[in-house]
Amino acid sequence: MILLARQTSELQKILEVIVRRLPRTYNEYFNYYEHLRRIQAGFAGELRVDEEWQELDLPSPHYILHDFQVINHAGSTHQMDTIFLCPHFLLILEIKNITGILSYDASFAQFIRTTADGTMEGMSDPFQQLERHAAWMKRLIQQERLSLPILHAVVLATKNGILTEDFKGQPIFHVTGLRSQMQKWLDLNPSVKKREDLVRFANLLLTMHTRVKREINVPLRDIVKGVLCTNCVDGQPLRYHYKKWLCPRCGLVDRDALIRSLEDYRLLVDTKLTNKSFCEFFAIDSPNLAYKLLQQLPLKAEGIKRHRKYWIME
Repeated sequence: MILLARQTSELQKILEVIVRRLPRTYNEYFNYYEHLRRIQAGFAGELRVDEEWQELDLPSPHYILHDFQVINHAGSTHQMDTIFLCPHFLLILEIKNITGILSYDASFAQFIRTTADGTMEGMSDPFQQLERHAAWMKRLIQQERLSLPILHAVVLATKNGILTEDFKGQPIFHVTGLRSQMQKWLDLNPSVKKREDLVRFANLLLTMHTRVKREINVPLRDIVKGVLCTNCVDGQPLRYHYKKWLCPRCGLVDRDALIRSLEDYRLLVDTKLTNKSFCEFFAIDSPNLAYKLLQQLPLKAEGIKRHRKYWIME
């Protein structure tokens, strides 16, 4: 049973809006674009591994939590790509969608990727990350007076990540090996927990899950304002004409343009807006038109006249 489904992160959504609304001539455009590309690649890898779970014959009961996030007692964040809980063990997976030749030096906790052109790139050590997560989970299990083995592993989501001999003895394998690894773990770890204990602990994890907001510097002054065309790639604004949003360049009629732009505003600016901030972000010249458009949106309004404020509803 999937208790916590994987979702597109707020950070990815924010970066998608920034890249869509920044001029390509902007100095930092490529940095935002590369950041977004890495996050999208990581998310695609996680979805690939999620598909593999659906092919497995898993013990019953079992509970899966994807992209589990929690803040520990010291105020630090734990983000676990997948937690698998069954009567035999608790498994924590770190998913990597990495291409190239991969090497590892355990003595220096150094994870290295060599690309096709020979470039070497140092990366954070996923085994250290997993051990940190496992230590936190062990304390929680002891606190709940449970006895359950904690396993952890790194899963490569792409066959284009080539492992060298350095990884022998390390808990790492390609996604296609998940089936055989699961069977090995099940054979080595007999069932030790009753259904009611698992349900209680799984629900505890679910209540502890906290979406951690990732801070990012949003260049609001430089983004293209207005309701933008989804067909034209360079920030072509739509025109509001006879209750329709029209693209003067490609002729697109976009009935969802206003709602989509409201989501852009929420991601980049705030959940609160006024007639003035609406006019500025949506590039509306007429306060009267802005007022009419605001009435079409799912907003909660408070106050009257120039003191009126709006909150974007969930």
